[in-house]
Amino acid sequence: MIESPRGRHIMRAFDQELARLRDLVLDMKTRVLEQTREALTSLLEPDINAAHLVLDREPGIDTLTLEADEEIFIVIAKRQPTAVDLRLVMAISKVINDLERGGDHAASMARSAIRLHESGYSPPSVPLSKSFEQLFAAGCQMLEQGVTALAEADLTPAIEVFELETAFYQQVRSTREDILDSPYAQQPRAMAELLTIPHSLKRLGNHGANIAEQAVYVIRGDDVRYRNRELLIDALRHANTGS
Repeated sequence: MIESPRGRHIMRAFDQELARLRDLVLDMKTRVLEQTREALTSLLEPDINAAHLVLDREPGIDTLTLEADEEIFIVIAKRQPTAVDLRLVMAISKVINDLERGGDHAASMARSAIRLHESGYSPPSVPLSKSFEQLFAAGCQMLEQGVTALAEADLTPAIEVFELETAFYQQVRSTREDILDSPYAQQPRAMAELLTIPHSLKRLGNHGANIAEQAVYVIRGDDVRYRNRELLIDALRHANTGS
């Protein structure tokens, strides 16, 4: 069967729209990580200007979310994608939501930083700052790998995200304990604000895991959101090696 020029044009347009959605996801991921990095800097330096910069930039992520929603509507309404393509489009929609919430958590960290600055707090000690930095790095890695798995339709980075989860959540608990054991324990308001930081950074990793789940859904057609992680990792490893 010879494909008509009109059919080829429609496929090219569809591919371009999917590429645009992919670019929006990558752009949002970059902005979320930059925002989170800036918010953490505003706490550790401390630098109130960095916190205000995060809040000033927050609408940019919201704008990208609206653009993505519009692109998704166009793809579904105009292209009537096949079941496989629709699976990808719906997965991207969920990923966009995760990234938008990641931006919200960065803004929440910035607001905590501003309140701490206004209360005249002293920046965290070197060991506590290091705990925050390590937690950010781990959450950042999970988000990066989750998006890579989706953007490149590759199971390997998705598996890596799932493998990182247990150690990451232990790191979250350790950071909370570090805050509770710090001099901030004598400053209830400061301690309450600081305890929101590991929570926000935990969500960064959560979003990475959610996106990795969507990547698996797109690649294999399996909804793995409620699968036992150890069994899932083992199954995906076997699938990835073809054994």
